[in-house]
Amino acid sequence: MLESGYIRLYRSFLTWEWYTDGITKDVFLHLILTANWEPKKWHGITVERGQRVYSRASLAKEMRLSERNVRTALNHLISTGEVTSQSTSQYSIITVKNYDLYQQATSEATSGRPATDQRPTSDRPQLNKDKESNNDNKAIKKERAAFTPPTLDDIAAYCKERGNDVDPKKFYDYFTAAEWVDSRGNPVKNWKQKVITWESNGRRESGGQHTGNNQQTDGGDAAGDWNLDGITVL
Repeated sequence: MLESGYIRLYRSFLTWEWYTDGITKDVFLHLILTANWEPKKWHGITVERGQRVYSRASLAKEMRLSERNVRTALNHLISTGEVTSQSTSQYSIITVKNYDLYQQATSEATSGRPATDQRPTSDRPQLNKDKESNNDNKAIKKERAAFTPPTLDDIAAYCKERGNDVDPKKFYDYFTAAEWVDSRGNPVKNWKQKVITWESNGRRESGGQHTGNNQQTDGGDAAGDWNLDGITVL
C-alpha cells in the first residue's frame, strides 16, 4: 500500500480545528499518507488518486487503535469535509478532499524528495569541478591582470641601474614571445627578479628563443617570498 514519496504540510495546519485532537489528527495524516497518489485497479474497480479502500477494522489494525476511536475520528473528519466515504456491500472507499494540497505532482511524489533536489548525484561532483575550474581561471586572470609587462626601455633602465650585461632586447623578446609565462608555466609576477635570475645564472649567454616546450630555464618562481637587493619577489 505504501509507496516511496512524501507529503507536504503547511504551517497553517497548526491552526486546523482537529489539530489538538490527537487521534483525529493521526487518522487524517494516516489517510493522506496511505491514499493512492495515482489511480490503481482493485478488484475490478478503479481507486482514484487521493482515495483508498478501507474498513474501520483495517484502519484500527494499521494504527493500533480501537475501532471505536477510528469511527469517532472518521465522523469528525467527514463532518468538517476533510474526507468523504462511500460504501457498498463489498467495500468502502474513503476520499481525502483537496488531496493535491498535501501532495506534489506524481513525478515528484515517486521520487521521495522535492523536485528541486532531483539532480542526479553523479552530476554534483562535476558541478563542483566546474566551480573549482572557474575559480582557478578567475584567480589566474586576476593574477595576470595585476602584472604589467615592462617596456624594453624599462628593462634597459633596470639593467643599467644594476650594472649587469643582460641583453634587454633578448630578455624582452623571450618573455614577450612566452606571453610573460616562465619555463615552469607560471605567470611572471616580478620581472625584475627574472632579470636578476638571468644575471646570476648566465642566461644572457644563451640568446635562445622561447620554444614553448620549457626546455630552457629562466628561473621559474620558487615557492615563498625572496628579497634580493631590496626587491621583494613574490
